[in-house]
Amino acid sequence: MEADTTKRQIRKTRYCLTYMGQYFEIDVYPFWDDKAIAEIELSDENAEIIFPKQIRVIKDVTDDDSYKNASLAGIQ
Repeated sequence: MEADTTKRQIRKTRYCLTYMGQYFEIDVYPFWDDKAIAEIELSDENAEIIFPKQIRVIKDVTDDDSYKNASLAGIQ
């Protein structure tokens, strides 16, 4: 009901996993072959984040609006 009909619908595959007591949601998008977005749920925002060795972090996009769903909906 809150969808912006002027933008494309976002399609993604979400993988959920736990590692070292942390919960990860990894979103893979069909328009990117070389990256995905990982969201981490922390019980304490000051906790150290430990990524599985199979995940290579390119950059932190926490405060980068261009990686939010509304912006990604504009990618062709």
